[in-house]
Amino acid sequence: MLLSFFSNLIIVPIRNLLEVFFYFFNKISNTGLAVIGLSFVVTICCLPLYIIAEQWQEKERAVQKRLAPGIARIKQAFKKDEQYMMLSTYYRQNHYHPIMELRSSFSILIQIPFFIAAYTFLSHLDALKGTSFLFIRDMGEPDQILKIGSFGVNILPIAMTAINMVSGAIYSKGHGAKEKVQLYATAAIFLLLLYNSPAGLVLYWTMNNVLSLVKNIFYKLRHPLKVFYVLSFFALALLALWAVVHHRNLKTYYIGALVFAAVFVALIPLILKGVLWFIDTCLTVLKAHPSVRLGIFVLSALLLAVAAGYTIPSTIIDSSSSDYFYIDAYKTPLPFLFISLTQAMGLFFVWPLCLYALFPQRVKDGLTFLWVCAAFVGLANCFAFSGNYGLMDIEFSLMDEAQSFLLPPLGMLLNTICTVGIVATLIILVQKRPTIITSAAGILLVALIGFSVRNTASILHNFRGFTPPEKAGKPEPKFSLSKTGKNVIVIMEDRAVSALLDEAFSELPQLEDYYQGFTYYPNTVSMSHYTTLGAPGLFGGYDFTPWEINKRTDLTIREKHNQSLLVMPALFTDAGYQVTVTNLPYENYNMQPMEQIYKKYPNVKRVVTQGMYSDYWYEDHKLEKQPFQSFLLKKNMLYFSLFKLAHPLFRVVVYGCGFRLTGNPYKTTAYLIDAYAPLAYLDDLFSFDAEQNSFVLFDNELTHVFSYLQAPDYEPAFPVTNFGEGKFAHEKTYHSLCAALLRWGEFFQYLKENDCYDNTRIVLVSDHGNGAPSGKFHTQGFAEPKEALQALLLVKDFGEEGTLKEDMTFMTNADTPTIALSGILDHPKNPFTGNDMQVANKQDYVKISVAPMQSLRTRDDTAYTVSDNEWVTVHDNIFEDDNWSYLFPQKNEAPQ
Repeated sequence: MLLSFFSNLIIVPIRNLLEVFFYFFNKISNTGLAVIGLSFVVTICCLPLYIIAEQWQEKERAVQKRLAPGIARIKQAFKKDEQYMMLSTYYRQNHYHPIMELRSSFSILIQIPFFIAAYTFLSHLDALKGTSFLFIRDMGEPDQILKIGSFGVNILPIAMTAINMVSGAIYSKGHGAKEKVQLYATAAIFLLLLYNSPAGLVLYWTMNNVLSLVKNIFYKLRHPLKVFYVLSFFALALLALWAVVHHRNLKTYYIGALVFAAVFVALIPLILKGVLWFIDTCLTVLKAHPSVRLGIFVLSALLLAVAAGYTIPSTIIDSSSSDYFYIDAYKTPLPFLFISLTQAMGLFFVWPLCLYALFPQRVKDGLTFLWVCAAFVGLANCFAFSGNYGLMDIEFSLMDEAQSFLLPPLGMLLNTICTVGIVATLIILVQKRPTIITSAAGILLVALIGFSVRNTASILHNFRGFTPPEKAGKPEPKFSLSKTGKNVIVIMEDRAVSALLDEAFSELPQLEDYYQGFTYYPNTVSMSHYTTLGAPGLFGGYDFTPWEINKRTDLTIREKHNQSLLVMPALFTDAGYQVTVTNLPYENYNMQPMEQIYKKYPNVKRVVTQGMYSDYWYEDHKLEKQPFQSFLLKKNMLYFSLFKLAHPLFRVVVYGCGFRLTGNPYKTTAYLIDAYAPLAYLDDLFSFDAEQNSFVLFDNELTHVFSYLQAPDYEPAFPVTNFGEGKFAHEKTYHSLCAALLRWGEFFQYLKENDCYDNTRIVLVSDHGNGAPSGKFHTQGFAEPKEALQALLLVKDFGEEGTLKEDMTFMTNADTPTIALSGILDHPKNPFTGNDMQVANKQDYVKISVAPMQSLRTRDDTAYTVSDNEWVTVHDNIFEDDNWSYLFPQKNEAPQ
């Protein structure tokens, strides 16, 4: 625990920095160049520390040279205790202590945390495994470039040590023997530590030594900083130009970061002059009152650390605390908050405080003002200009990034004005009344701590009332069907892409046998391209489309969403069916206990299948399950806080570099297995002993988890070696759809073998689609391609036979309840609105939202946030562009 604490405090901030830069370079180049680029960045970042270390070492050398004759005389004249007493007196008279000798080792000491961070990051980095670079066959293994019989010799560590010794020889020319021995001993230690390390790690440290050699040569030049500046600028400018011209497919934040870096380096001389003028002109009070300056700096650093590490994460977790209980090996989210807080303390307090202590007065003044501005402006950005970041998963990553970064123009302008106002106010207060800043920072710090403690207490209160999830072992029957009565199974495959169905049936001929009696409705539309708005209509019918939900203001969105999930279970219960539901989306908008929405329906059986059989699947396939959620939480909580503290103009860069670059290789795999395993064990989950008619409502997310699978059976494999021969063999959406169709098809075959197919009605439907490369009717004009608004709809009625039929009738996924209930209830009415489930003219209800994803944390609002220009409609045939239009006239209406 203590080791982990110090690691999060000191090592993890450096490791995170290494990770961001590595993945940034790896995105725009190959892995080997990414390692070299990482070495460049670390060397440049550490250069000020090395300059300070060199100054301290020169001071120590001068002091030792001055004291050396006196020390020699004392050692010659005195022995034992007398010698010790005389030396102590001599040191005291010269204001020196032997511990100051450590200053000569400072350049070595500052390498230790960077070495540990690089070692922990690169030693087990998956991106290095199996990757070759130049003469290195596998950067994830020792290089073993030279073979002597069966014995491999690692050349890179030897080359690294040789370069290190040459660099040390140049650096220590004219220095004492003790310092030379220290340098050579350090080189030998690194050789022993890194000899059997992955070649990628050794390459990184070899480049560090090369750059150290270059740095030592630079010191011999007349104007080393000017030469270094010119070379750095031209290198960055060429890299940015290359990215803009030749890599147009790169994300905006990659190119933006490179261009920003080049512009920043170009302006460094002006920036330095401006900064020095500002410090000498506006911050003289800080220089005159070092204790006030230290107080402002410490309180500002603590404000940033507490806000980023505790307040923001605890607020997010408290808003849906049950999602964070029993994650991997952790019962409560408190360990994640502790880790986040210690990481933030390291980033905003410990390391800055070290820099503050090391650097001269001017730097202290500038660093203090920078930190107090970051604290006050960051808090304003976070709490006053939060923005709408839409739906966020439990790992703190945004599910609709494109809509989440920028405020509306007016909000952006107000945010910028506020920022300028805060900075201007701080400048005035620093000059006139700096103690006001100290008082304000202290009050804010107490408030943040109090608010965070309240969040923590709320989380613990919710945990005490939480029922731990059951541990599923081997899959056992959870659903029962009748062989003699009727069965209705409604299956929602989240985000299934209807536009790819034809290709799947063409590639997989067994699907024709599996889907005997089914009718495919390609001309089917959803009411939104997101689950939050597209699913309620699927489950509850036309009274729960986004437009109709917004018309009813008597209830909250959460209450209306819950009602939509209960429509079919309530009506089938009234019809005398036994009802079982599983994994319905956003039950109670993730507010536990989820079972409370079924409290009035004791005959509705709720079971959980998503993620319940993953452990068994891993064990069954002799694979190890990775704790991806806890892994991501430990990283993303702080990244998300940085995202919230940043000005909206820079949030895209913070998010792109923090979340998108530094992903978890196990996340997709874990989500895939959570969704895949229930379908793999469908035969074990169903029995045929129901004594009455049975209704099953089954939601699955396999088609929502885009991942490659092993063709031709489309099963998970690590790695995938056969991608299939179809047109979309290298499209993950296609792989996921094929896997879902095959697993459900095999289950339908199982129903046939158990004489339970003809008496079963099956509806396979999606809440919405996704942008797909089908070319079927992909046109521009809306925020999403129209495939994202096309819903998959496959229906098999009682006693239906024959090969798959296609019906071009205009449908919506809000027809699902009436299809499922057809012939079971006469004129069924919605149990919550009293309206007929069968609408006279569905065209009156086709009002589709193309608004951004709605956050689940707006659960107590009464309506979705959809502007007039985010409502569209379509009629008759969704494949005809002319049939699409905006619901409200637009200035330049061009929805096609």
